[in-house]
Amino acid sequence: MRTTDLATGPDTTHLATAGDGRGEPVLFLHGTGPGATGTLSFASLLPALGEYRCLVPDLVGFGGSSHPQDVDAGPAPWFARRVVAVVALLDALGLERVHVVGHSYGARVALELVRRAPERVGRVVLLAAGGTPVTARLATLTDFYRTPDEAAMRALVGAQLSRGTAPHDYVRERFAVAARPEVRRSFQAAMAVGEPMPVYDETVLPDMTHRVLAAHGKDDATIGAAASLYLAQHLPNADLALFAGCGHLLQLEVPTRLGSLVREFLATSS
Repeated sequence: MRTTDLATGPDTTHLATAGDGRGEPVLFLHGTGPGATGTLSFASLLPALGEYRCLVPDLVGFGGSSHPQDVDAGPAPWFARRVVAVVALLDALGLERVHVVGHSYGARVALELVRRAPERVGRVVLLAAGGTPVTARLATLTDFYRTPDEAAMRALVGAQLSRGTAPHDYVRERFAVAARPEVRRSFQAAMAVGEPMPVYDETVLPDMTHRVLAAHGKDDATIGAAASLYLAQHLPNADLALFAGCGHLLQLEVPTRLGSLVREFLATSS
């Protein structure tokens, strides 16, 4: 995997790339949580999509990207800043249109891209999507920094897996990122009480006519599978896939099955 840092508006975005540089571009948007990064979120899924130009950024305030201190505390200001940076990333890469794969919080960003710049988006894959009226249970995310050690990270990740056993290397790498002071500062600022992020409900979803695949683990205890059911009901061109025996981090639990499904969805003609 190759990495670079690109100017994206007022921020810098750390970008990893994989796959065929001449293939159709696919943008991967990771979820939230202490220590979350693009590569940690999607490394297990990328081998199935080697024929695509896979673009895997760290969202602003995560990992190797900028950790700005001029953003107001609260979910909405940070969400807006991140969306601006993602659009600026497409501009910096000279890409008019990309397919988008978003997990959890990243799925919320993907929906905002569809709403704000529909002409820049091809097909959309929403994994364990946030952003619907289905309320996410985020207490385990915010509680991590009360006792920020590797055991707490193992518990946080384990709670998002159906089998409850977190991969050792994943936990170790994610904890190392979460322990960085700037990562902690950004995460806590974005999770502070403040103006909420936009919600994508029946008033806006029917206008999103892109082809969408909504996939969810049936045992997701962070954002229930009802979120993807809601999307399938209100998006006019959405397919739904539910994975039995799978939690919130479905790309870690069923990477081969999920990768095959995503590859087939992206390759199918409209």
